[in-house]
Amino acid sequence: ATLLAILLAGCALGAAAYFIATQRAGQLNNAGAPAAASPMNEAPPSEAAAAKSWKITGALSEACTCSVPCSCNFGEGPSPHSYCYPFYSYHIRKGNYGDVVLDGLQFGSADLSGGRHMFMDERATERQREALRIIMARVIERVSVDDSEKKAKEIAGEIQYVRIEQQYDERKNLLKVAGVGEFAADYIMGLDKSSPVVVRNNTTWRIQDSIKAKTSIYKARIGRDVVDTKATNSNQGDFEYTDAMNFGGAVRWNCGACANRMAHGEGEQSCHK
Repeated sequence: ATLLAILLAGCALGAAAYFIATQRAGQLNNAGAPAAASPMNEAPPSEAAAAKSWKITGALSEACTCSVPCSCNFGEGPSPHSYCYPFYSYHIRKGNYGDVVLDGLQFGSADLSGGRHMFMDERATERQREALRIIMARVIERVSVDDSEKKAKEIAGEIQYVRIEQQYDERKNLLKVAGVGEFAADYIMGLDKSSPVVVRNNTTWRIQDSIKAKTSIYKARIGRDVVDTKATNSNQGDFEYTDAMNFGGAVRWNCGACANRMAHGEGEQSCHK
């Protein structure tokens, strides 16, 4: 009996020692292993990624040399000419690039026979200019996210920083850009005579609903590039853009120099990238 008691006591001590050793090993393994991922301890987005995040909402005002309605907006070539020279501005009602506020600023371009002449609101600070150049690379030059910073540096010296006056209401729009030109247009009213004609999802401008208008004046002059016309097409519409959007390749007809080469008989030109 005494021998049996000794054996049982030994077994109990061995089991206890094994249990303690196992627990200690488990504690060491848990302490050395990384914690399981959870929403509470996931790493926040990097500052660099956050800085490149942007969103702008506002209104596009545009006029071109095509008759009303601009056939380019419906996936066709320009009319009545073999070229389409648009002049346009984006007014940012609310926007930001990272922590850079862009509210109230404007940017745009006049795409004439000699090429693209981009401009930006002269009121923009240096940080706002840097942010808008990247946005212009995406929205106007239509490059990818990966190429946007490189393109922004390339176009920095080409952009004019000028006074921009862009107005629009329920009946008309107007754009005046110092050193570039101006246009004014009246909306084309529908049968009810109280609301304008609206085209949804046109093929040229990334605006969901485009109000159709006819210019009373459209003049632009940059060096030897001159436009002086009226009774041409105009578009007015709201936009909402973000860095996550795919702006696609360059628009075929709204690309000044290429369209001009085609107009002068050098063969059909494509401005797709």
